[in-house]
Amino acid sequence: MFKATAPSFYTLKLNSGNMYLYNDSMYLVDRLRSVVEEHQLTRLNPDIESLDRFGKHSYSKEMQTQRIIVTDLLDGAQGFTHCSEQPFLGNCENAISATVDRIRDVHKEWQSILSRSALLQSIGSLISAVINKMIIDIEDLGDISEAQSQRLVSFCNQVSKLEDLFMPDTTGDTEPVSMAAVYVRNWLKFQYLINILESSLADIKYLWLEGELRLEFSPEEVIDLIEALFAESEHRRRAIAEIRRASRGQ
Repeated sequence: MFKATAPSFYTLKLNSGNMYLYNDSMYLVDRLRSVVEEHQLTRLNPDIESLDRFGKHSYSKEMQTQRIIVTDLLDGAQGFTHCSEQPFLGNCENAISATVDRIRDVHKEWQSILSRSALLQSIGSLISAVINKMIIDIEDLGDISEAQSQRLVSFCNQVSKLEDLFMPDTTGDTEPVSMAAVYVRNWLKFQYLINILESSLADIKYLWLEGELRLEFSPEEVIDLIEALFAESEHRRRAIAEIRRASRGQ
């Protein structure tokens, strides 16, 4: 009866209805398993597993919907092409603001529905979809001027401020440590991309040769970004050659 009637009620009467449906389904599954264990009602196990799949399907459906929404909002930036010039600059600013606002609104909605762990996992998945698209769009830019680079850093930093959603609730003298890198796939790569966009050629080469840039980027990705950010020169050719040589020696 619950499975038959819940989808209509939850989606019509509640915002984030699918998340409420997921949460309540998981509650029922947990309670039913306790009853089965206590009274040895093993014949109910297939029904419990069916309800478990039902709840998780609602979760997946809601996540897919929200991923589509945030990536569609980010599409307004049109791949960040000419992002330092109007009207493209305005489009990019609006797209980033709308995307960040949407994620914060979803976090606020889901905060009272999901457990802390489930909330961080779900919001982390949405942010991951956003930053993955930003990384791909920026890497696809064939030429990045200094003005564009500054704007791109600004846009990335706006998204990076979502890190505060992953700060633990701590009291006392303990310094809180963000869990963004745990729950957001490619979070560290995104931070390194910001470093690349605002660094000198020498700094990028150092990050690759002596730092941990190679843990997040492939040699081809770094070389493509260097070629987009810096004009052809002997200095650039030597830096690229050193990166390639170091990569072959790994």
